[in-house]
Amino acid sequence: MSTTTDTGLSQEGSVEDLHRAVRDHYDKLVDLYEDLWGEHIHHGYWDLDAQDVPRDIAQQRTTQELIKFGGIAPGSKVLDSGCGIGASAIMLASDLGCTVDGITLSHEQVKRATDKAAQAGVGDKTHFQVMDALHTTYEDNTFDVIWSMESCELMPDKRAYLAENLRILKPGGRLVVATWTSRDDQLNPKEVKLLRRLYRDFAISHVLPLDHYAKLCADLGYVDVAQADWTDNVKATWKLSADIVKPLVRDPSYVWKLVKAKGADIFRFFNSVPLMKQAYDKDVMHYGVYTAVKPS
Repeated sequence: MSTTTDTGLSQEGSVEDLHRAVRDHYDKLVDLYEDLWGEHIHHGYWDLDAQDVPRDIAQQRTTQELIKFGGIAPGSKVLDSGCGIGASAIMLASDLGCTVDGITLSHEQVKRATDKAAQAGVGDKTHFQVMDALHTTYEDNTFDVIWSMESCELMPDKRAYLAENLRILKPGGRLVVATWTSRDDQLNPKEVKLLRRLYRDFAISHVLPLDHYAKLCADLGYVDVAQADWTDNVKATWKLSADIVKPLVRDPSYVWKLVKAKGADIFRFFNSVPLMKQAYDKDVMHYGVYTAVKPS
């Protein structure tokens, strides 16, 4: 009788259960994420000799660095795939004059992103809606750029996600991705267990090594594939996050107030922060970016 070893690099359970978990996670916690992490709910980017830059500035820097890495042209028509509460879309619209569609599985994120874009004066350049990124309703050849800021890890079928993006990109259009990745595909059982706990607590599907994405893109017919590992520049995010969370979890009245408002899953939310720091410290989790072009 053969047994299959869990590599930690695949989706477990049904897609329906994953989507339900993603919706519940972000619908319940959208305000808490923004309160604790700010409007850019993603990693910050620091120069290695300037680790004292404030977190919000570092988070904006991540978006700026990804714009530069992807070579996004002013005025591009962009799909923000997994748009969160709209921070990247707002920067793309306000700084580059892009028109941006944002999609997410969370109704609460759509509401918040729409409000924030209006407040930023770019409501006419942005549109947010609930949509499954693996099965969009856009026509072929719609977008100049598909922007994916820390959403690829949520996708249960990475190949299908990249194929759908290829379909809706215009010829010559560019895919630009920042995503959590694993160190490699040779993880030991303890490392796999750590990843599985993070998948559950952050309501994501799974991660892959960065070079796997390059191969998938090439296999699907993308050209000009480029990648970079930003792990050293972003991992300070989780020390700062742990410092934010520590005093909160030591305040029983605050925790129980959140439990009443959000449910018992709030404990997982707080436990996930030191777990993610551990994953970076143990060289299990990495952070990668890649870009690829649809042939003209």
